[in-house]
Amino acid sequence: MPGARDAGLTPFNETCREQAHIVLPPFNVISNYTAEDIANIHRVEQNETEGTTIFTEVVIPSETWFRIWWDTLDSVAYTYTYHDLYGRAMIVFWVVVIAIGILNHAISQIANLQVVRNHSSKSGGRLWNLYSSAISRLTVPATFGNRCAQKVGWGTIPPRLQSLTLFAFLVLNIILSIHGYKIVPVNMYFPSTEKQILRYVSDRTGVISFANFPLIWLFGMRNNILMWLTGWDFGTYNNFHRWVARISTAQAIIHSIGYTLLIFREGGWDYYVFWWSYMFWWVGEIATIVMSLLVGASFYWIRRQQYELFLVVHIIMSIIVLVTMLAHVSIFEGEYDVFFWVPCFIWVGDRVIRALRIAAFNPKLWDTWATSVYHPSSNIVRLVIPWSSSLYKPAPGTYYYIHVLNGPRCWESHPFTVAAVTEEGQHGSKLLGEQVPLLESNSSEQSLNALDPQEICTDSRTMTFLIRPYDGFTSRLRDAASAEWPNSVPQRVLVDGPYGHTQPLHLFDNVVFVVGGSGIVVPLSYLQVLTGSTAPRSVKIHWAVREPAFALDVLKTDISDALGSANLSIDIHLTTHTPQDELSDWPSQVTLRRGRIDASSVVRHSSEKATGESLAVVACGPAQMADDARKTVAGLLRNGVMRIEYFEESFQW
Repeated sequence: MPGARDAGLTPFNETCREQAHIVLPPFNVISNYTAEDIANIHRVEQNETEGTTIFTEVVIPSETWFRIWWDTLDSVAYTYTYHDLYGRAMIVFWVVVIAIGILNHAISQIANLQVVRNHSSKSGGRLWNLYSSAISRLTVPATFGNRCAQKVGWGTIPPRLQSLTLFAFLVLNIILSIHGYKIVPVNMYFPSTEKQILRYVSDRTGVISFANFPLIWLFGMRNNILMWLTGWDFGTYNNFHRWVARISTAQAIIHSIGYTLLIFREGGWDYYVFWWSYMFWWVGEIATIVMSLLVGASFYWIRRQQYELFLVVHIIMSIIVLVTMLAHVSIFEGEYDVFFWVPCFIWVGDRVIRALRIAAFNPKLWDTWATSVYHPSSNIVRLVIPWSSSLYKPAPGTYYYIHVLNGPRCWESHPFTVAAVTEEGQHGSKLLGEQVPLLESNSSEQSLNALDPQEICTDSRTMTFLIRPYDGFTSRLRDAASAEWPNSVPQRVLVDGPYGHTQPLHLFDNVVFVVGGSGIVVPLSYLQVLTGSTAPRSVKIHWAVREPAFALDVLKTDISDALGSANLSIDIHLTTHTPQDELSDWPSQVTLRRGRIDASSVVRHSSEKATGESLAVVACGPAQMADDARKTVAGLLRNGVMRIEYFEESFQW
């Protein structure tokens, strides 16, 4: 049919126009040819088209020559169709993963709502218990052995289900990088099998690498709506962010090496140097190099030891990668620009939402004044921030990013979990720094009561953060506060939050916390809920702490009102030697123990006491302690124990 014939020839005509500035001759040139005339037309063979041969008669390619070109064009069309298809497959994979997460989160929320409506504990029916147990057996265990929070080599290994998800994504990337090619014996574009493989694999890995960019940016953002939809925390998406970036970088390296080998096979060093005169080429090389440096600069040790430097370098390098990639794909006239613009929109959107969160906490952005104090014997900075101007009440278990605007690096921020929230009619937190040093006297009571503590903030609604100073941001908080000891220090702050989730701990019959050091902020955050009218039957806090002064201050300042609750008991494990005469003035509801927490024993004992009831195990503290708690819960689940869930509260950079 003429219409179909014209449609089929249109792309070939476009090629002729672009490459040779000519068009195919119209069909009316041979419209009057008889069958005999057609049979007598000269059939051109491949060797007749070499050089600058000019034909002065009508010719058509021979069947062999036609087949070679047909196979060539078919090979290219087939392969490049899979390039685009497999690039989209990256998005589809994560859409499926997120959909499963959303479904699981919805089921959990419905189950929790049912518990609230029925005024019952989170014991549920048999079907729900089986489902919950099956999910926990996938999500709780470490991937290999017992290490999850602890460092393995140069980094950490995510929990089992996260690792399985990432492994499936890695396998998918490998399969899609080697499948979907049609290699033909004679290819007019790429004469040898080696060149076909190099070109096709290089193009495929380049497309898939760039297609992963939106995922990298989405998973790495602080304001990721998927966290709310799935209930997964920042650490989960940060693991996804890092591994998708590593896979994308590996593909970019293969893409660059493949093209480099292809050019060397074609013309050696001179030809390779010639390609550097093209902008799309050298910016692509820069993008690959910077991506590789970015991955190298993101190892666990660097993130932990030099986070502020890592963050600045991370942002600068990411911008370089995006800009160079846009220039690299400019030769495709916008075909792949979407993989540049989507990350840009995600990044800008994240910053806009951050600004809105800050404004929601206090519309007068520069007028939030906090009070901080540091005492060397407890080695804790107590930061109290008023929230009376906030549009929302701080929730248990959530965290905020704090900027200190009157500090030397006001652009830097650090996440801190809320330890306590006071409302109208409640007393504000007492300043540890407004008391005589706790351990300088043989009598703790004398040192505590030497001065009447003042309210830490004149505002009646405040939230308190207990901050262990290390390096960088937290050390500057400590230095500023210790310089004014024993007075408190005003700090002009910018508050970005809240982030994180409030876990449904109040729905369990029993809750046990296994925490270390400043990890006490997690049970403190939930204390009001867990000792209220809908409290669990039993709440047990096991707290390992080095400084008795810190423990005593928290007990008298933050927990004193809750100590009278019948369902609350606290075991404090002192991990440093303390003279017996300094341990006399402790609340009777508190049990003092010496030595580290045996997390495994604590969890097993709690499970035995909770037989037939639901149990929530919450860990926040040293990596080994958290891993021991995780391992024990995983073992109990493996042995058929139901109605037990594990929650780990930690912020992973």
